[in-house]
Amino acid sequence: MDYICLDLEWNQAAYKIDEEDEIPFEIIEIGAVKLNEKMQVVGEFQRLIRPQVYPFLLRRTKEITGWTDRDLDEKGIYFEDACEEFLNWCGKNYIFCIWGSSDLTQLERNMSYFDMKIPWKYPLKYLDVQKLYALQEHEGKARHALEYVIEKYDIPTDLKFHHAFDDAKYTGMVLQRINLKEYGSYFSIDYYRVPKNRFEEKIFNFDTYSKYVSRAFPLKEELMENKRLREMACMICQKNLKKTVGWFSDGGRVYLALGECREHGLMRGKIRVKATEDHSGFFGVRTIKACTEEEKEQILLKKDNLTKKRRERRRKGGKKGDGEN
Repeated sequence: MDYICLDLEWNQAAYKIDEEDEIPFEIIEIGAVKLNEKMQVVGEFQRLIRPQVYPFLLRRTKEITGWTDRDLDEKGIYFEDACEEFLNWCGKNYIFCIWGSSDLTQLERNMSYFDMKIPWKYPLKYLDVQKLYALQEHEGKARHALEYVIEKYDIPTDLKFHHAFDDAKYTGMVLQRINLKEYGSYFSIDYYRVPKNRFEEKIFNFDTYSKYVSRAFPLKEELMENKRLREMACMICQKNLKKTVGWFSDGGRVYLALGECREHGLMRGKIRVKATEDHSGFFGVRTIKACTEEEKEQILLKKDNLTKKRRERRRKGGKKGDGEN
């Protein structure tokens, strides 16, 4: 399997009223490097894109990327042609490696806008190199900019940052320094497309947590009534946990819960409610992780504060807030 280190640069509307809802960011450069299983660079790809939706670059875009309108007009090709070339260049057996989580979503948005067929089936797995670096160096508890990591690894900075091709090269250099035997199994899931039905829903088990992605529901309330999303199972043995704190939220899009496994101890659950790409509904991403005593106390404190707020609202005659589920 090859590793495609991908980076994109994009432009947007100068004013919100001029923004196209289906494509808020128009790609102006595709850059990528291909690494084989031995982490050797075996291919490079770069194309500038001639914009069709937002024809003039924002001043901020020019400052960040260094590209000009003249560059894109003289050297750029249309997105459909560049993307088709890129997909053919990728080959058949590969996994995308990107810095962060947004590039694949933007690529698919642009492909959809220009009526291109998206070739990947659900789930589209990729490696978030930023996350892998955090797992390797900071136990997953911090996220850093690419420039910061390049400096930490003493990688020469003779390439430009915020050029897609150069950032793809830098991403590949960081990937070469990641212990993939230990951290390569921590793939990420792209959420541009979510499960269409309950049969596409999957649970992904990792060494330190489990993840479940639900199908979409028209309303957030319907989503949170879904029993499968609200399940609490041990990330290790998959047995149902004894709930010690049921799902609750302060009215936002994050829900928390606590449960206990007889064999593997305390676990904490988190559900993140997300809007679908077309804003027609909501889906949930549930994670289950082992829970420390400190994390337990933090969750109990949040629940206690929520209870106090609800009591205070009732005392003042206010409406009941979004509470335990």
